[in-house]
Amino acid sequence: MMKMVMRRIAFLVFVIFGVSLVTFVLSHIIPGDPASMMAGQHASKQTVEHIRQQLGLDQPILIQYVEYVKGVLSGDFGTSIRTQNPVIDDLANYFPATLELAIAAFIIAILLGIPLGIVSAVKKNQFWDHASRIFSISGVSIPVFFSGLVAILIFYGYLNWFPANGRIDMTINPPTRITSFYIIDSLLSGDMIALKSSLQHIILPALVLSYAQLAIITRQVRASMLEVLSQEYIRTAKANGIHGYKLLIRYALRNALVPTVTVIGTSFGALLGGAVVTETIFDWPGMGKYVVDSIAYLDFPAIMGFTLFISIGYVLINLMVDITYFILNPQLKE
Repeated sequence: MMKMVMRRIAFLVFVIFGVSLVTFVLSHIIPGDPASMMAGQHASKQTVEHIRQQLGLDQPILIQYVEYVKGVLSGDFGTSIRTQNPVIDDLANYFPATLELAIAAFIIAILLGIPLGIVSAVKKNQFWDHASRIFSISGVSIPVFFSGLVAILIFYGYLNWFPANGRIDMTINPPTRITSFYIIDSLLSGDMIALKSSLQHIILPALVLSYAQLAIITRQVRASMLEVLSQEYIRTAKANGIHGYKLLIRYALRNALVPTVTVIGTSFGALLGGAVVTETIFDWPGMGKYVVDSIAYLDFPAIMGFTLFISIGYVLINLMVDITYFILNPQLKE
């Protein structure tokens, strides 16, 4: 296990280097001048040139990249052109909202995806199986922006069940900051009004964000369960009088979850990265909304900082998935 962990950590270094290089080059290829946007439309050439020098944009691109890497290695992701704050501070402020939304979507995907996959496998080629497969195909095929707009139209426009934007009602003060998670902070501080509003605001974006990953988990659990249920030891268990819940959960599902762990683990990383579109649609004040606003301003430090942050998260999540897989699969220990 230690060898695997060390290999993953070494891999993390190469991933960060590759992502930083690609994002840096792409950000400088995109047409536009951040200095001109900061100075404004009516700024003089001298003012624009002065800002360009302050940002280091007058240096050769290779020197700019070397300076950026030096800053990243020391924990400095640069200063946001749009907010004029250190990028690492901006990400720290916006990350809790994104993480809270991703966790809520992750819980929904697991709580619904695993049971749907089990039912689909047990009821193979029956009504529930066909319905589950249609549901899964739709989740993978429909773009998030489309499902988000449809959800807002139905549950906010027609039914008025859930709010369409924000993290909490504008007329309600956020709960006392303890963990920066509104739901947890509302519970810890006993603010039931803020708790109710936070839950109402997170349900709709979490459902939309979880749909694609829920569909993937459902399909993976179904495929794994069908494979496991066809194994010899399952038939032996049935011959010994083991049926129903005990057979499905203790014998079948436990082994079916081994390959599913990889999909479940990587889905959380996908939720973090995929929150960009969802947060934009629902005006959720997280990192996704932050980076979209930064793109409009050609805020290169913020864009690259967000990309590196998500990339590091992906690699760390994959590391935890590998460790979990190592624990669940005894054959890897031999």
